[in-house]
Amino acid sequence: LKFTALFVPSPGGASQRALALTPPPAMAPPARHRRHTSVASSASAWASLGLWTAGLPTGASYGYEDIVPRYCNSAKDWGPLPARPAGATELIQVQAFVRHGARVQGSNKYCWKDSQEKGNFTCQLSYLENSIISEKPLTPSFRTLYMSGRNSLKGSCAAGQLAADGFEMHQRNGIRLREAYVDREGFLPSSLFGLSDVDSVEGFLSLRSTDLARTRQSGMALVSGLYGKAELGSLPYLPLKTMDAGEENMLVNPQVCPAVVPEGARYFESLPATTTRELKGLCTWLNPEVAKDNQACFWWLGHLLDCLMSRICPTVPFSPRNTTVPEIYELSGSAGLLRRVWSIVDEVHWGYFQAMAKAGAFGSFFAEFYGAALQAVQPAAVAEAARLPKVPKLLLLSGHDTGPMLPLYAALELRNTAPYWPEFASMLVLELWNTSRGEVVARWISNSAVVAGPMPFSAFSDQVGALILARAACHTPATGVGGNTPSDEPDPGRMTVELPDVAVVEPPRLALLQPAEAAIWALVASLLALGSVVFFRVWRDKNRSLSLV
Repeated sequence: LKFTALFVPSPGGASQRALALTPPPAMAPPARHRRHTSVASSASAWASLGLWTAGLPTGASYGYEDIVPRYCNSAKDWGPLPARPAGATELIQVQAFVRHGARVQGSNKYCWKDSQEKGNFTCQLSYLENSIISEKPLTPSFRTLYMSGRNSLKGSCAAGQLAADGFEMHQRNGIRLREAYVDREGFLPSSLFGLSDVDSVEGFLSLRSTDLARTRQSGMALVSGLYGKAELGSLPYLPLKTMDAGEENMLVNPQVCPAVVPEGARYFESLPATTTRELKGLCTWLNPEVAKDNQACFWWLGHLLDCLMSRICPTVPFSPRNTTVPEIYELSGSAGLLRRVWSIVDEVHWGYFQAMAKAGAFGSFFAEFYGAALQAVQPAAVAEAARLPKVPKLLLLSGHDTGPMLPLYAALELRNTAPYWPEFASMLVLELWNTSRGEVVARWISNSAVVAGPMPFSAFSDQVGALILARAACHTPATGVGGNTPSDEPDPGRMTVELPDVAVVEPPRLALLQPAEAAIWALVASLLALGSVVFFRVWRDKNRSLSLV
């Protein structure tokens, strides 16, 4: 059974799903996490990714056997969201964070010899744009078309362009949100009829996206699944908020947190010896030019995975699928090298985002979404709340694997086992509920499964508050090589909503930070002054013949 035969479109156009097969009786399964797997030691009958996991040893580490259907989101649907938690009486707020849907390769950097010459990316999804002042259109709508043969990738797609399947993934995510929060809970209105203007929509719905086409389109798809054309009423448009990349606080951004540069360098320099050997061993084999240091090697391996998955995923419009991937990746056998690269990149990537969270890289980002939650739960307790616009019931934030998904997963420990890398169109939902006990609880849902909570809001505040406080370490001199992102480079995307200033939304104990800093600087200034006086007196005693002014 060949890997190349499993993830190709069926005659009806739908992608085939991986099936659970029973291995031949005489064939014992290999170790679940064997990085150095050769073709000779692999059983081709089990090796097709995603086909056989039931017979593997329990408790063994994850071996990335089913990474293709998982990461590619082959089903294009995570299933229904879970019912309300026991004892919950009223839904207060929902925040949904998503990664864009399936896309084509992100850049045309080196993958392997002749990688850009074989095969084509062909995109059907496009853009319709016009220009307006206020709400008045100034032009007809124009459809944007990428000219075949004139792009960095071979074919008719821009680098990183959203695929049609990626758009469908988020439409289905939106449908799942509607099932849960419109049909089941009655938390959101069933339609937008009766709303007189766009501003009235923002009282219950806010859509925020990074300023890239694929994340904006993913956000649009999400809302279109929640409210289709039949539910829009007479509104001329729906607002989609974005911002410049330089203000980005959802990803690792040295402009927002300069400390990520030295902390990133320190993280890669301190990797365990076994991890370093694996990184450099792979890079020496596959791309010697980047094998000199851990950082360059790691970022390239992340790009390599993008090259591979863009040619393997059934949800990415590349043709011919699989067959242009070099034989060393063993797609017709164990896919051992593919799984080996996945394993090391996923492991180091996860550790990197945990390190960046400790360095304060996402402190302001966490202050923003925590501020929205705090304002919804305790509006009277938030300073100057009466002068702030009402916080929406539903906040939708569309970004990347590297933000908001991995910062949330890693910092809040919402994924405890591999694979850590967020899938195409992955969705993380934060729910806030009133309970019959008179308390507020928070619950996290990842791809339709509860991953944390329900927990008291105070416990949620303590966890997030510690990460907000960590940003005190952000503003240190930036030296060394900073942290780009391996898969969405150079994707900017800031998660933000119309919230109070940081001083308002942070936990109360943050108010102690500025006086403490002032005291430290006063002490430093005093010590410097005392040192200068002592130095002056010693120097004067040795040079009494001089006239001093």
